[in-house]
This record gives sequence, structure tokens and C-alpha cells, in this order.
Amino acid sequence: MNKANILIVDDEPDMVKGLALVLKELGEIRTSSTAEEAIEYVHRYPVDVLVTDIRMPGIGGISLLEKVRDLRPRIEVIILTAYGSIESAIEAMKKGAYHYVTKPFNNDELLLMVQRALQDKRFHEELEYLRKKVNRTGVFENIIGRDWKMQDIFETIKKVAPSKVPILIQGESGTGKELIARAIHQLSPRAKNRFLGINAAALPENLLEAELFGYKKGAFTGADYDKKGLLIQANQGTLFLDEIGSMSLAFQSKLLRVIQEMEVIPVGATEPVKIDVRFISATNSDMEKAVKEGTFREDLYYRLNVVRINVPPLRERKEDIPTLATHFLDKWKEGEDRRNLTPGTLRRLMEYDWPGNVRELENVIQRAMLVAENKDIQPSDILLRQEQLPWLVDAEGCSSVSYDKAKEEVFRRFQREYFTNLLKKCHGNISLAAEKSGITRTALHRIIKKLALSEEILNMKDSTPQVAAK
Repeated sequence: MNKANILIVDDEPDMVKGLALVLKELGEIRTSSTAEEAIEYVHRYPVDVLVTDIRMPGIGGISLLEKVRDLRPRIEVIILTAYGSIESAIEAMKKGAYHYVTKPFNNDELLLMVQRALQDKRFHEELEYLRKKVNRTGVFENIIGRDWKMQDIFETIKKVAPSKVPILIQGESGTGKELIARAIHQLSPRAKNRFLGINAAALPENLLEAELFGYKKGAFTGADYDKKGLLIQANQGTLFLDEIGSMSLAFQSKLLRVIQEMEVIPVGATEPVKIDVRFISATNSDMEKAVKEGTFREDLYYRLNVVRINVPPLRERKEDIPTLATHFLDKWKEGEDRRNLTPGTLRRLMEYDWPGNVRELENVIQRAMLVAENKDIQPSDILLRQEQLPWLVDAEGCSSVSYDKAKEEVFRRFQREYFTNLLKKCHGNISLAAEKSGITRTALHRIIKKLALSEEILNMKDSTPQVAAK
């Protein structure tokens, strides 16, 4: 990662020296005593973060912000302000400032703020890069994956696609197992023929057999005509069997015979029909465990598992989240109405573990596009399953204690969740968090101490200022 370029603007030499000392570990520090000089510097040299006082002789901090945003929109600007000028700082944020820090301030508070500004800037640059590259890199047969695990899968697909060996794809729900199966088909000599799939868990055994094997007219009540099963329809093509772990042992025996003999007998028929089908199966179950427990035939397992592809869950390939999110923004946009993820939103997506994997990410993005009020999707537009009143998750267990104790415990959980999220959104700025929550700064300090939040949220605890105010 390139070293960050930080520009400090303040007309007081002692303040500039103090700020430079605090921020020097983050990158290259440049200083300026006037806004005019800072504008000239921005014209000529790269700057990642600009830290400026709001009150200076000549051009002030807000005017400097406006000029810098016109010249270099990607520069993040942090405003320094005295407590009595918070309204001006909020106005600066409306004009595009990253955030503000009140004086006197804690060195760690400022350091954390600049770190986050740098991180958000790099997230934004990564999004721009991915948006330009998404159709040229990290995409393989409609499967998105820059992570090395996915790249290994792509290489495996290239190797096994030309053959006709059965393949077992194993992975959690929502990881894209069917996409991988389709990619194998498309790269195989069978690509001109049919790819047909069926979810074994979605049908009872009698319907599953009828769908796969087909049936003759009069074979059972309701069989008013001959029907070709999927195995015959997929002749010289590929059959995708999803959720094979749900098949009964009786049906497994019938399927094993089909694979061994490469022929199928429709329900109600007496003569077998020869087939030429490539079998690709998928499961989110532990098949080896199922074999040991006797719920899945060992001989069928080895027939289907000639080549196995293990698909990693999204939480193990988070590098792909920005690319996937960008892809879904394009997929679900209406006309030319492009939506964007803010750096904070992307960070939120990256911090979540995605138990529903890629499918859940797509649903979250699609919903966010519907509720977002403007083109920039904010963190508040992202609704994750773990956020449905989390302090009430265990409320049922509180029924074993008295009402007052149960109410106290639920309220304590609510406070922890509420103030943890609020302080994170305010980047640890206690004054801003107190203002947003409608309580006093003293009361917020008391809550932080009571809930021991200072140990959970980096640099959230206020302390004696180490840099003097003007």
C-alpha cells in the first residue's frame, strides 16, 4: 500500500507541529499556514487527507473545503473546530467534509479519525477500480471470484469440463453451486445440448422418480400421456442433481443402476432406454458423514464423487464482496440509474459473515437499492439478518426471572447495541454521539463506563487532551 499523503492547514505553528507529531505514523505529512498556500499545494501534489482548522485569516476552513472538493473530489477533509463552532462544522459536513473533531481533542481520537478517512478513501478507490475491471478480471463463465480459492476452482473447471466424469460440488446454500455446474457444461463438448437440473429435496420420492425417469401412459392415476424424464431429455447433455443428500436409500439404489448401466426404465415401462448423460451433483451436506451413518449409499457416493469441487462460503473469500456487490448493483439497476456504495457501506458488507452467502448478498443489495433515497447507498440502507432487534434474541429466556430483572436485562442489551452502533457511526466522536442521541455528554460517558464499551470500541473513551486548543 502506498504511503498516505496528509496535508495539515492551520495558522498557528504550535498546533501544526502537534498535529504533525500525532499523524506522522500514518504517512507523509505536509503543512501549510494558510488556505491559499494549501490550495496551491493541492493543485500540484497528491493529497489523501486534508486536516484543516475552520477559523483562519483570509480564506477559512469551509471555503478551503469547497475549493478542494472542486479541485480534487477524492480528497477527504477533516475539520478542526472549537466546541462553540460545531454548527459550522456540521455545515462543512453537508458540503462534503469527511468529519469534524472538536477542540480540545484527544490525540487518539484524531488519529483514529484520519485512519478511517484513509481507509474509506482506499475503499472508494477500490470500488472505482472494480467497476472498471469487473467485466475483464475475476469473472469466469458468469462466476465472480478474484479470491485464490475461486481461481483454483476455475482452473479445476477448465481441466474437468472436457471429460464426461461425474462431478460432486459441495458447499453451503447460496454459494453458487449451480453456476459452477453450468460453467462445466458450457466448457464441455456437450455445450450444444441440454443442461437440465432438479432439486432432489424439493420433490417427494414418487414425483422425483417420475420427473427423472419419465413414465408411460396409465402407469399411475393421472398419467394421461407418455412423458420423457429428464434423464432422457438430457441425452448427450448434462443432468444437474441438486441436494442429493436428501434422496431416500430406495431411490439411491435406482439412481445407482442408471449410472452404472447408462440406461433408464420409465415408470410403467418394461424396456430400458439407453442414455448418454454427464452427471453433476451438488450438496450442502457432509456426504462422508452421511455414508458413515448409513443414510447415503457408499457405492453411489463414489460413483458421483469422481471429482469433487469444494465451494468456499463467502465469509472465507471476502475479497470478492466488492466485486460481487458492484455486479449486483449493475444487475438490478433500472435503465441507466447507477447506484453506488459509500466506503462506509462497503466496510459494513465486509464485516458481516454472510451465512446465506452470495445469494444473501444479492438480496441485501437488491433491497438496499429499493430503500435508498439517493444514488449513494448508505450503511443505514443495509439490513442484515442479525440486526432484527438483537437485544431481544434471548428475551424468551428472561421469563425465568422477575419482571423487573428481565426488563433491566433487556434494557441493558438495548443500550449496549444502540450506543455501540451509534459511536461507530460517529467514528468515536462522543460529542456528536451525544448530540445525535439527545443526551448530555456527561450522561453518555456514564453509560460508556457502565457498559464497559471503552474496551470494545477502539479509542472511544474520552481523556485529557494532549494537543492544546487555540
